[in-house]
Amino acid sequence: MSSTEIRGKVSTGYGNVSRFGADGGVADLRCTRDAVLFTAPWLLAQAMEGRMYCASAGSLTTPITWTATAACDMTKAAVMVDVPSGTTIIPVSIQLYMEAFGTNALFECAAHCGSGGVSAGGTAVTVTNMRSDAPDTSLCTVTSDLTGGTALTTNISEFWRSGLQAAITIATAVNNIANTDQGFYLFGWKLTDGLAFPIIKGAGQLFVTQGSQAGTGFCKIIWVEFPSTMIA
Repeated sequence: MSSTEIRGKVSTGYGNVSRFGADGGVADLRCTRDAVLFTAPWLLAQAMEGRMYCASAGSLTTPITWTATAACDMTKAAVMVDVPSGTTIIPVSIQLYMEAFGTNALFECAAHCGSGGVSAGGTAVTVTNMRSDAPDTSLCTVTSDLTGGTALTTNISEFWRSGLQAAITIATAVNNIANTDQGFYLFGWKLTDGLAFPIIKGAGQLFVTQGSQAGTGFCKIIWVEFPSTMIA
């Protein structure tokens, strides 16, 4: 019976951590004085490599006026991320902020992944690298506020859903209204919150939908992107 021995170098004091000027060096594992290893989160490693990207629909104080739809509709998605063949993404977070819901009624939002979706209408969204020096460029295409696209057709997975039974847009000086004391403006999903790991291997798509009758707001999606050969 064989065994593998792992040893770490105790590095808890300032100045005791080894630094390398380039990739490819052989380093000691870093650990505490009771031999507990220090490790970095996988997502941090991807961001440091320049593989994490951000797409924001709406900017600063200018929201998107979502195409009118009273229910979630992929053909009129708030945001669609189109992943080309040869590329794979893992969504990290989705944030949907509603400035206004329009007519007081049910509000719902959701995220789906799969393939077969096609964007139509809408506005192109600039994708930025989360590293400020942008060492790489995303191969994905992002569109906001679709007006008549094609919904997903194959292997459709809904991995997030949220909403309100009665969404209310606050008027000036209105008191004593619902939405749990107006605590719900930001609807969000994070990869680190649950055990669902959506992986979109191109060609495939990510759809974020919202259902309101005259909604305005912002939507931000962050993901990790890499060549599909990295996952076989």
